[in-house]
Amino acid sequence: MRARTIAALVLTALAAACNIVTPAAYIIEGPPSNDAQYTLPDRKVVVFVDDRKNMLSRTQLRTIIGDKVSGDLLAQKLVPDAVASRDALAVARRDESAGKPITTAEIGEKVGAEVVIYVRMLAFNIAEPGGAPRPNALAQVRVIDATNRARLFPSDPEDPGVEVPSTMREVSLDLYNTTTGRRSVEEQLATNLGDRIAKLFYKHEKNELGKGIGVRK
Repeated sequence: MRARTIAALVLTALAAACNIVTPAAYIIEGPPSNDAQYTLPDRKVVVFVDDRKNMLSRTQLRTIIGDKVSGDLLAQKLVPDAVASRDALAVARRDESAGKPITTAEIGEKVGAEVVIYVRMLAFNIAEPGGAPRPNALAQVRVIDATNRARLFPSDPEDPGVEVPSTMREVSLDLYNTTTGRRSVEEQLATNLGDRIAKLFYKHEKNELGKGIGVRK
């Protein structure tokens, strides 16, 4: 009986030690993080959101995504300057035609940017198939050197781009009952997608404490 008591005490002590070591390791090493997938050159950028398949219900959402990306990059001091996304959209609408599509590099040149972060929309849904109120989006990202008209990232010219998903937790069904509510959900999803795209270019915590409430990271 005494041997069993001693063994139980030993196991309890080991468990307590594990509980102490884990937080201590977290404090010493810091929280787990994702490294940047690509380091942007120190040059003026523009984010161009391409929505040829009309995934987005309105042009404003393209601007929200683009401005969120460039705003975060400026806040992180990863680029010296950025052109407003709406300027890139205006150039594409003005100069592109069915017979002569404008290239991504040309869009960058025309708005005075040296680097273009090209975002191609693949999906944008404010509810899952079947009706679950879980907004989700998917985009494909690549980086173009507008000055030299060359692909920077991904480096493989055959690679269509890095896919970036964004999935929010379920939102209130009440938001779907009004135009204003649905627009609010769309804008939240667009902002979150922009956040996820920007994170391709800088090291960040896997689960940032106190951020992204209601949003899956």
